[in-house]
Amino acid sequence: MSLAFHPLDGILQALPHVLALFVVPVQFRMHIFLVFVEGIWTANIHDCINAKLWPVMGAGYHTIHHTTYRHNYGHFTIWMDWMFGTLRHPTEEESKMM
Repeated sequence: MSLAFHPLDGILQALPHVLALFVVPVQFRMHIFLVFVEGIWTANIHDCINAKLWPVMGAGYHTIHHTTYRHNYGHFTIWMDWMFGTLRHPTEEESKMM
């Protein structure tokens, strides 16, 4: 299950990438490469394949984020969720289903 975004929401989410070009001194090609890597990462956390590579925030963690909206806010790793008490492991969810 996913939520559809309003076009304005999509533009506002892309705005930091555009503004970063004026603030962070980075070559344009490197910027495009980083946006590409972020696209690959986004596909990775939404593909429902949980690779279980600790401390990487994989699809299992991200699925919990989309189902509870109160857990697993991290983007690449689980450390900040662990520090702030919002971490929920996919294994906890599997045991609740049984």
